Amino acid sequence: MNGIITLTTDFGGKGGYVAAMKGVILGIAPDIQIVDVSHSVSPQNVFEAAFLLSTFYRCFPHSSVHLVVVDPGVGTDRKIVVLQTLEGTFVGPDNGVFSYVMRNYVKETGQSRDGIRQVELVGDAKAVAVTNARHFRHPVSATFHGRDIMAPVAAMLSHGLPLTSFGEPLERLNMLDLLQPEKQPDRTLIGHVILIDSFGNLITDVRGEDVESDNNPQIEAAGHNIRGVDKNYAKGNGLIALFGSSGYLEIAIPGGSAAAITGLRGGDTIKIRAALLGFPRPLE
Repeated sequence: MNGIITLTTDFGGKGGYVAAMKGVILGIAPDIQIVDVSHSVSPQNVFEAAFLLSTFYRCFPHSSVHLVVVDPGVGTDRKIVVLQTLEGTFVGPDNGVFSYVMRNYVKETGQSRDGIRQVELVGDAKAVAVTNARHFRHPVSATFHGRDIMAPVAAMLSHGLPLTSFGEPLERLNMLDLLQPEKQPDRTLIGHVILIDSFGNLITDVRGEDVESDNNPQIEAAGHNIRGVDKNYAKGNGLIALFGSSGYLEIAIPGGSAAAITGLRGGDTIKIRAALLGFPRPLE
């Protein structure tokens, strides 16, 4: 059975970590197609990995397995999980890295603690805790579960091994408290930078339905004022704003880095003065 496994990690370009995971996968499923999404997630930045996953998983066949190894808690008692939905199967640590995927399958949320909470899965989402050591690569390193547990599990899933083979069902998973645009009393909108891409573009949590772009909004980013929303990256000589391919508002500068110009980083805010539509936006 041919299949696809995507890899997203914070391993960077040095060392043999990515190659080791691929070797394990190909040793089990030599016919599999491995797609490298990114190995440049900021070190241990679970939120960045969660958002990055949200930008691409729907582009793949629903039979694909998405393996995400951004795992600050490796070697602790945090769970490794498989999450299966109608839109794909996901393997990774239970640290909130699947938060954007899970938004479609959440019934209720528990008490938030340190920016994360447990949520109950409903509908067509199923999850298991990966505990069946028969499917692991041995010996299991305490510091490289991506190679010794997650990679073999992803390979076996891609060859049709059922979800129940890997461990006991889970009704709840951990979910990050996701940033959301904030409406102010004066009807301005506070957005947040959630990702800086390789071009230095600032991708925010503001969607097209949050702002009426035809209303010529004014956007303030670290003291820089931007008037209106452009349709592409080619216009203007300074900072511009546009809704990128992910559907989120971006701050960019043609031929340069908006992150370098503004000094903004993940979690920093921008302000938008524009007509608001249907706010707050419900979970998708």
